[in-house]
Amino acid sequence: MIQAVADLNPLRRELLSVGDARLRRVVRVVDALPERGAADALIAPLRPRLARLRPPRALSLTRLLFAPVESLIVPAAVWSPKSPAIPRPLLRVLGQDVRTALAAEADALQARVASATMADTALLAECGATLWPRAAELLRSRPAPADWSATTGLPDAAHPAIVRPLCVLLAEGSMLYRIATVPPAAAMADAEQLLRIAAADGAPALAMMLTLLLRRLPRAQRLIQLAEGAAAARGSDAGVVATQRALDYLLGDITAALPTDAALPHAEEGIRRAARLLEHLQAAANAAQRSARVAQVRAAREQLAEHCRDQFTAGAERLTAAPPNAAAEPEEVATLEDTARALRRLDVVGRRLSEAAPYERTLRATAARLLTNQRLAVTDRLRLAEILVGPEAALAMLPD
Repeated sequence: MIQAVADLNPLRRELLSVGDARLRRVVRVVDALPERGAADALIAPLRPRLARLRPPRALSLTRLLFAPVESLIVPAAVWSPKSPAIPRPLLRVLGQDVRTALAAEADALQARVASATMADTALLAECGATLWPRAAELLRSRPAPADWSATTGLPDAAHPAIVRPLCVLLAEGSMLYRIATVPPAAAMADAEQLLRIAAADGAPALAMMLTLLLRRLPRAQRLIQLAEGAAAARGSDAGVVATQRALDYLLGDITAALPTDAALPHAEEGIRRAARLLEHLQAAANAAQRSARVAQVRAAREQLAEHCRDQFTAGAERLTAAPPNAAAEPEEVATLEDTARALRRLDVVGRRLSEAAPYERTLRATAARLLTNQRLAVTDRLRLAEILVGPEAALAMLPD
């Protein structure tokens, strides 16, 4: 088994160079292991690539447990004690703790989800409605597991500081999971209730709840007002503390949660969400007349603009790279069209973040190279160029 491998470095190096199909098979094997152990460390360097491939992931009991707070999970290396996030090593140790405590109940849930994936949202929501409040109740009353420090690398004293606010979110797991599936306007009533519940527990839970909601919902200014108002109603300054923790985390590295080795449509989607969040946070900071926060948002905007330009350039290069095939297959042409559309959408985002000229030059240069690509039929070349620069410009650039 993978866990039994004494030195994972050679295997890890081999996996870094395998093809997509084989990597998907490896992920299926890892997901099926009853105890993942060192397998998590084995696939950790591959997570950016998995973000590009987006294979269906098996719905294990641990994934089910953390589904409502999935967007808060971060690598251990980027987590800090005041961070409103969940370091990834906690997943296995807390998942095992819940499974041990629930015993037969956990086995029954695992059996129900054994053949499902994370895409089976109806089953996930149904089983989660049973698991999330039970797990929150159990974890609140349990001490740090015996292998806490060895598995997570954190002191036992960190256990309640992380687990208590996490339990506040898990107790409301069904509402949190629903927020991700309904229109933003319909989710705001639930968001207000969730922020009141978190505020009652204090700044750590409120910061974690606000961070999650800011990532899911676009109305940042309203969410910040609700968070600070919910705490103030209890005679507490936890709202201000929580808001600053959430913003320090989200703005400290706005690109941290964005894929860097992903197919362009996936990368573009993440950048677009981040840009929208920044726009709302800018409006919130301006309305509150908080100059320090305005400067914080401005710095994050510059960081995102640079990331956007890098992804745009890389996407354009991938679009014009020539595979070894003599002629492009229909599947390849379809992929090129998807990439071209994503590049055009990213162009719109990029022009809002910084100057437009570099994007315009790259689009025209990319269209020109595509129009001379002999591997593509003339109609395919023209369609790709039209996506990038429009029909009139593409026709004018078409070689005689």
